[in-house]
Amino acid sequence: MPLDLSFIQGTTVIIPAAGIGRRMGGEVPKQYLKVSDEYILDITLEKFLSYKEVELIVLVVSPDDTYVQKLKHINNDKIVLIDGGAERVDSVFNALKFLLDNVLPDHMPVMVHDAARPCITHGDLDLLLKQFLESREPCLLAAQVVDTLQEIDTNNQVFKRLNRQHIIRAMTPQIAEFGDLKTAIKQALKENIEITGGVSALTHAGHQVTAVIGRSDNIKVTLPEDLLLAESIIKHTEQ
Repeated sequence: MPLDLSFIQGTTVIIPAAGIGRRMGGEVPKQYLKVSDEYILDITLEKFLSYKEVELIVLVVSPDDTYVQKLKHINNDKIVLIDGGAERVDSVFNALKFLLDNVLPDHMPVMVHDAARPCITHGDLDLLLKQFLESREPCLLAAQVVDTLQEIDTNNQVFKRLNRQHIIRAMTPQIAEFGDLKTAIKQALKENIEITGGVSALTHAGHQVTAVIGRSDNIKVTLPEDLLLAESIIKHTEQ
């Protein structure tokens, strides 16, 4: 039976969690690895469940997922579970289709956040939401680059130094109005444009996207060494 989301007043969050994390190199999908004896995905969910502006979380998982029912937050009333697609963008599109089918108003804010990015803080969410509500234009969390950046060729030979003043580390959440996000991703998929997520689809569709500079430790767990780093960050950071 379809839900009626037409009365949603808060923010909706899409968390694509259907990937297998190939770069981690293990048999367990990285979102189900543990940090401080908790699943990474549970930590990520807790950050949004405890954030006062979030009213709905659309959690997108593989149809073959055998771990999701082990999550301690999976039965929370704010969470809706749906099947993902072959690629991340397909999973996001499935979530947007679910929201469309259940009549989420076009003007409502929708965040998209990486399942394996558990170090997000409420302070950064405040910054992101404030900028979005002031501009009503798409935004993403980002961090300034502090290292010297060099461009290399296919033989790993350095040939160009990049100006880091004009480069950011793109992070999540990303946020946009529901109507803008669904239209942009639908257009990119129709045109067979290679996109990695909402921001690339939105920029392709002609939207201005604002980078909101937040904490540099909002890391995505991608490699084995990231597990200890994430544990340390979470242990020493308040929400």
